Amino acid sequence: MRWVQRVALPGVVASVVAGAAVAGSPEESRYPYDPACPWGRVANGKGMLVRCLEEREARLVLGAASARPPQSAAAHSASSSSPPAGSAPPATSSSAPADPPPPDPPSAVRVATLTVTADQGGLPAAERHLRGARKVFARCVEQHGGVEGASAEISLRFLVRARGRAEGVSVARRRGLRAEAARCIAEALDRRWVGQPEEPITGATLVLGFARDR
Repeated sequence: MRWVQRVALPGVVASVVAGAAVAGSPEESRYPYDPACPWGRVANGKGMLVRCLEEREARLVLGAASARPPQSAAAHSASSSSPPAGSAPPATSSSAPADPPPPDPPSAVRVATLTVTADQGGLPAAERHLRGARKVFARCVEQHGGVEGASAEISLRFLVRARGRAEGVSVARRRGLRAEAARCIAEALDRRWVGQPEEPITGATLVLGFARDR
């Protein structure tokens, strides 16, 4: 139960909420906390605040041996609902399914074999020059489906003149490779330096064998 005691002071009236001064009482959280005057107010009877009461004045008015400023309702509710110190927070269960593991990255591809054969005469430096393009050929396969199976092979036909570059490259046959990968390899070979042929002009065949790196 809440009661208000008014104390006559010279020209003022002191109002103290007794229920708020009882520590730990159920009424403690039922009334709003006064942040300006936790121990009560001294008013002039006309609704005007003169000053706030001090603790010793509130003790005299209430006649309490011990008193403390009331807690706000929010603070009391928070203190009563907080778990004891040292205790773990309650476990929460989630119904959301776990994310599936990421797929394994595709196996790397490497050029396992590389041979160049000229129709007339020879291309003595062709294999040495084209070995430097093995990573380019392998990247074409990786970017377009990889090796379909344990290994793959492609045969490319091209023409070589005295200028020493592959011209008119076309895919003669392929095995274990997609058409996009074969087209990429042909474009990578076209206009590439292969060295001067022994004859003024000759046709040649490049055979590339691919395998999985792991």
